[in-house]
Amino acid sequence: MTRAEIERDYKVVDGRICSPGKFEGEMVYAPFYYQAMLEGMADRDDGPEYGFHVLPEDRAEFPELGDRQEIDFYERNDGFICEV
Repeated sequence: MTRAEIERDYKVVDGRICSPGKFEGEMVYAPFYYQAMLEGMADRDDGPEYGFHVLPEDRAEFPELGDRQEIDFYERNDGFICEV
């Protein structure tokens, strides 16, 4: 999933998803990592929490990642995706 696809499918303001739904209030890169998790590409899967190493190509697509080396998410019981 690319940034262009995310911005096509969700309203994004200042790097945050404003559209209602499971990614509401999360950063624009949340659907990208969620899709990667669904495809079994998480670097770490600890049950409800999953994590990724931030790669240079991720940072190029999503400059909001800044200098972060890793990123972690979990899915709440109500289905919302939240960054740790």
